[in-house]
Amino acid sequence: MKQASNKNQTYSAVTRSKPERRRILIWGILFTLCFAVIFAFKPNLMQRLDYLEYDFLLTKFPNNNTSKKLVIVDLDEKSLNRYGQWPWPRYRVAGLLNRVSAMQPDVIGLDIVFAEPDRTSAGPLLKELGDVYKIRIDVHGLPGNLRDNDQILAETIAGGPFVLGHIFQFNKMKKGSDQCILHPVKFSYIHKEGYQKGNTEIPVGTGVLCNLPILSEKTSASGFFNFSPDSDGVLRRLPMLIQYHGEVYPSLSLATVLKLKKENHIILKKDGNVLQSIHYRGNAVSVDRYGQMMIKFRSPKNKYEYISAADILDNKVSPEKLRGRIVFVGTSAVGLKELLNTPLGPVFPGVEVHATAVDNLLNGDFISIPGWSNGFVLLLLIVSGLAMSLLISNQKAATGFVVMLLFVGGLWLTTQQVFFRMGFFVATAFPITAVICNYMLLTALKYRLEEKNNLAHMQELLLTQDITIDSLANLTEHRNQETGGHIKRTRMYVRLLAEQMKRRDKYKAFLSDENIDMLDKSAPLHDIGKVGIPDKILLKPGKLTEEEFEIIKTHTTNGRNLIRSSVRQFGKISFLNIAEEIAYTHHEKWDGSGYPQGLKGEVIPISGRLMALADVYDALISKRVYKASYQHDEAVDIIVNGKGTHFDPDMVVAFLEIHEQFRNIARKHADTEEEEDSLARETNQKI
Repeated sequence: MKQASNKNQTYSAVTRSKPERRRILIWGILFTLCFAVIFAFKPNLMQRLDYLEYDFLLTKFPNNNTSKKLVIVDLDEKSLNRYGQWPWPRYRVAGLLNRVSAMQPDVIGLDIVFAEPDRTSAGPLLKELGDVYKIRIDVHGLPGNLRDNDQILAETIAGGPFVLGHIFQFNKMKKGSDQCILHPVKFSYIHKEGYQKGNTEIPVGTGVLCNLPILSEKTSASGFFNFSPDSDGVLRRLPMLIQYHGEVYPSLSLATVLKLKKENHIILKKDGNVLQSIHYRGNAVSVDRYGQMMIKFRSPKNKYEYISAADILDNKVSPEKLRGRIVFVGTSAVGLKELLNTPLGPVFPGVEVHATAVDNLLNGDFISIPGWSNGFVLLLLIVSGLAMSLLISNQKAATGFVVMLLFVGGLWLTTQQVFFRMGFFVATAFPITAVICNYMLLTALKYRLEEKNNLAHMQELLLTQDITIDSLANLTEHRNQETGGHIKRTRMYVRLLAEQMKRRDKYKAFLSDENIDMLDKSAPLHDIGKVGIPDKILLKPGKLTEEEFEIIKTHTTNGRNLIRSSVRQFGKISFLNIAEEIAYTHHEKWDGSGYPQGLKGEVIPISGRLMALADVYDALISKRVYKASYQHDEAVDIIVNGKGTHFDPDMVVAFLEIHEQFRNIARKHADTEEEEDSLARETNQKI
């Protein structure tokens, strides 16, 4: 029978868990769909986390070394201290560029724009002095090439492989240069079906700050050096193309590479109107829809070679340092506002950004965000969410936690390897966050459902426990020809008296709400030891002999032993400990004349003292085969007379305060109508 019962319980538990598993699975699917919808409409919701992920991966990129072909001629603090603050006179700039060009580099990119005439030129300067002081200063005696610094610089630019720089403007309120000679790049569009023209989302400039025409006309190449920081102010991508007046212009880095390769035609590959890549001379540059290239910044431990402009002007640099290399002329000086915030840190010279972009272009070494990345992330969201839902609904939360950690770790390692080996950045912050949130939400739901089930199961166990206790107690009472009313009444008396006693400081510590509940639960077992008393003694209607009474007294010891064996078998359970006390000591008397131990006074457990008074009161007012029932008032008098001898004096005082409630309990739960009528008449007479 026991095995069958266990099988039924197991089958019942499995049956009950099916709706819960289904509910968890349904909620998991809903959570997953919710995350998928959020991502579909706001794929950049976790953009800040994506940025952090990208920056971390970039700084850890293995073997991410700078190219030895690039050199930066730096207008550094040393140069400014040696030759004066910027801007230098154009003849000095020309002297620097002359020396750089003489060292025979392949190409020289200028991260500088000369937008206004040099006011330090001898001709304009002497004329201005003459106008101020109203005197005539003859400049005709000066050689022609010394009168105009801009002309000196123009002749220098004409003699070398220079790429000039300019800046496009996108605010119509800003004033640009009036006259510009720019160098657009020729371009064609390509689709799968062939070449054709079409619109793109390449930025369109509204103005431009350019070099003086006298300078621009001396070279065949120029490029813009606009930057495009992300929303967090960090520069991660660089625009490669900008439209202006219907033409397309390259960035300084792209213009430098095209100059190096003697190329002036590019092909723009599109998908619809979405730009995907830029092609030239067999090279392909992956860009976003706005024509921006992700800059693969080199390892922070590997810097490009910097040469101070002061050292070049002072003839301290060997020509071999620049021969056959790509040179950028720019500044790292703090006061010239050319420092940018990049994934490598907040102090990064702008000229080095252009050098890094050229490095990427020359080596085909790019980081790109593939067009399929959003679709892949969406698929990953759905698959991982559904898998986590199935797992949580069918397995323990600890298993789900381990699997979640494995998924997050595996996804991170996969993202890292794809980034390092293929140069693809797939932002995984959203699916990782979604999986973690899914796990937390479903685990919370699962624990909530389990809590409700455990509570219901606990209530079921408590009910079963109470029924078992009552059944055992009823068995004892039935053998003693007593009814279940005695059990119900005595436990109610004990609770009522305990609630009254806990108001006294002396008893407050023991009579907590929890212990009162234990007393209520334990009270029905006070006479369980009577199951071991022979019927001929237990059911004897007449007076017991001395020997028979000694046998009756053993029911206290029997009760203790029965309960103690249960404690040993099932472990220490609070209500069984109190039940043992009650069964063993409820016949002890305050003056020490009770049994089985003859305990005296406060040595008797409080539980035994409470039970003693409740048991005697109920015995007095109840009819038995060997006696008639007493009136309530008679029972009260007998208990009062037992104050200090049979009963704890404090408990007698408490009983007198609430004895009418004892009477109400006795009447409501009387064994017979006769007893109920008797108690009712007694109550009416008092009224």
